[in-house]
Parts: sequence; C-alpha cells; structure tokens
Amino acid sequence: MLNPAPTLVYSLLIMLPMLATAIALWAGGWLRRLYVLAARVLLGAFMLGGGLYKLSDNHLHGLMGPPMDHAFLAKNGLEIFAQFVGVAQLIIGLLLLTGRFALLGALMLVPMWLGIIMLTWSQHWVGTPYLTTGFLVLTLGLLLHDYQRLKYLLYPPAEPEIIRAVPVRTGPRGAELLWWLGVAVFMGGSLLYPISLAVMEGTMLAGLALLLGAGGWLWQYRKAAAGISSGATPAAAPLQRSE
Repeated sequence: MLNPAPTLVYSLLIMLPMLATAIALWAGGWLRRLYVLAARVLLGAFMLGGGLYKLSDNHLHGLMGPPMDHAFLAKNGLEIFAQFVGVAQLIIGLLLLTGRFALLGALMLVPMWLGIIMLTWSQHWVGTPYLTTGFLVLTLGLLLHDYQRLKYLLYPPAEPEIIRAVPVRTGPRGAELLWWLGVAVFMGGSLLYPISLAVMEGTMLAGLALLLGAGGWLWQYRKAAAGISSGATPAAAPLQRSE
C-alpha cells in the first residue's frame, strides 16, 4: 500500500504547475508575463546547472540533479552520451534565458524532459519522474504562451508571402557579432574541463561577460529605436539611420 503523504506530494508536483499555467494563461496581463519570466528563468537555470554538472565531472553543482556520477556512466558506457546531453542542456538554458530564442529553447526542452522522465522512470527513481513531469507542464505552458508564433509550424499560412514580408528585428552588427562570440566562448569553455576546472570556469565567465555586454548594447539600441518610433527623441534619429 502506498504511503499517502508521498503520494500527495508527488501529485502536487504535477498539479501545481498545471494550476499555475492555467491561471496565468487565462488571466493574461502582468500575471502571464510574470509566469513566463519565472518559468524561463527557472527552467533555464535548471538546464544550465544540469549541463555544467555533467561537463565538469560533477564538480559544478546546479539546481538540478540527479546525482549520476561518471562511475555510474562509465559502468554503462555512457560518458560520451552524458557530455552530449550536458552540451544540449547548456544550449537550451542559454536559449531560454534570452528573449529572442526562448521559444526555440522551449521547443528543444520538450524532448529533453521526455527523455529524462523515461530514464528516471525506467531506473525506478523515487519522485524524480513526477518533478520532471511538472517541469514539462511549465514548458508546455511556455509553448502555449507563444502559440501565435508557433502555430505556423502546425498550420502553414495560406499566403506565405505575408510572413516573408515581415521585417526581422535585429540590432547593430557589432552587437550581434559580440553576442554570437559570447555564445561560442561560453560553449567552447564548457568543453575545457579535461584541461582544468579553472580554465573551464574562466573561459565560461569570459563568454558570459561578452553575452552580458552584447545584451546591454542591444537593449540600449532597442530603447533608442523605440524612442525614435514614438517621436520622443528625434535627436537620436541619425543613430537609427546609421545602423
């Protein structure tokens, strides 16, 4: 007979995310924005932590387990697989923590959660499948939030020319290049643990600094562009034309 206390806790791990998702999407407004921001940050942090845990030989602990050490993986011949999953989790975490690529990160996260659920369920890990199912619910909530963008994957538009005519929002070329350089340095640094943990951490921090610098540059640019479009700062108009 199942203990009712753990059963209730496991049920809440799924029901609470479902309730939060339903309320936020129904209510809209600031509550929906808060839900989206919190879900992206939470899931992104879990993915970054899980990736770092695997790529650093379990030295860099994040918010997310499970405690699969390399002895367990080596016994099952899964070291390369663990590194692949770690890199994928880092990429998903970065995507979720950006505004532009958050939808792509949420899409990639669905098969990631499904794989983790199946793995933990087959290994008979207590509680973990329920926790990750709750995270899957939050991920599906992010996809529902972005349905207006996602729907074209499910239902192609009758007139694709309309989508092609929509301008793509970008920033200054220098900021774009700096952002991608930061991604390359950050992801490249995640693979440097065989050299040393210090080199890995230092390179990833350098990449993070580049990403933050590029993010600030892009934010300032879009803030100035928004002021120009509203007519609030006409003096900045030459800046927009020069980009």
